[in-house]
Amino acid sequence: MITDAQRRLLGELAPWQVLALADAPDYWCREIRDSQGGGTVRGEWPDGSCRQTYTWGIAVTADGDYVRARKRSDPAHAATLTWAQIAGWVESLPTELRAEARRHRKSDPGTGARVAALILAPPSAAPAPSEQLGLFEAVA
Repeated sequence: MITDAQRRLLGELAPWQVLALADAPDYWCREIRDSQGGGTVRGEWPDGSCRQTYTWGIAVTADGDYVRARKRSDPAHAATLTWAQIAGWVESLPTELRAEARRHRKSDPGTGARVAALILAPPSAAPAPSEQLGLFEAVA
């Protein structure tokens, strides 16, 4: 399970990267790690933050780590995700969402962005026991 901040961090990736991670995390974690990318953040993060790729994972961090030397526990990070956490998150995704990611990984940008948004949406809350009972009564 990932936190809301970690989910927002994943949302800083391009939609095609989110789809690629959901489709084949082992391959794409290596590719993203080896690209050593980073960039300006789009979401609501502390002023002066940027997205940075590290050997251990990705982070939204304070500007200034030009040689990518910060460790995961560095207080300059607003959010971090290790490659293992990303792989675990992908494994927790419903099979249907992973299949949608595979189908739309190379589709037009608009469709890809919509599927990536579905994948990044927080899991819906489970129905309360009384709601579950109501479902069974409706069937009976």
